Amino acid sequence: MRSQVGLDKGRKNCEAGNMYLVRRKLTGESGVTLPELLMVTAIIAVVSTLALMQLGASRDQLRRQTVAQTFKQAFERARFDSVKRRVEVGNSAHLIVSATSYSLVIDANNNGVTTDATDTILTDFSAQSITITGDSMTFPVTVTFDKRGEVIAKDATDTVVNPIFLVCNGTCSFSNDSTSNANIVLVTPTGTVNLLNGGSGVPTFAPPAITNVSTGTGIRPDVTLP
Repeated sequence: MRSQVGLDKGRKNCEAGNMYLVRRKLTGESGVTLPELLMVTAIIAVVSTLALMQLGASRDQLRRQTVAQTFKQAFERARFDSVKRRVEVGNSAHLIVSATSYSLVIDANNNGVTTDATDTILTDFSAQSITITGDSMTFPVTVTFDKRGEVIAKDATDTVVNPIFLVCNGTCSFSNDSTSNANIVLVTPTGTVNLLNGGSGVPTFAPPAITNVSTGTGIRPDVTLP
């Protein structure tokens, strides 16, 4: 009997010890409270939103830079076509520039004229939220290259203008252009085409001086042609 009482007492002590260990373990366990969880969720949402905004801005800039680069190449292609063909007035290669598109007009099929349907190549970027603008000009602007590659630009009012254009994300002007929203495409009087970052200082170029040389003056008779 005394032995049985001892066993019962030992069992109770063991159970009490186990309960103490369980309570101690539960008390010492770490966890996350609801306010902490909500705070972490909010931080993740903010960071994700900022990342998406940055990604969207980078894509917009890449699209604008691509349009600006192809715009520059179109001018270079027109100049090359006029110089190669030694064109006379009326058949010169040219670009017709508007706010959301431009047309490259060249002798695409090498038949000596630029009036065929295949001679006009249209590039339209109106669906990309990209625009072209200029200073003191009315669109469309026609930029024409002569046989020496030199350029003359006239706007819709037939006024001679300076062919300096802004390629913008959305809309911009020379008063607020920057590297983040614009590129500058400018054509010098000699026909050189430059692509600059928005906000860059735009250099000025004077038309080249042309000297008339008489056919009977300063000619050496050392070489004769049959």
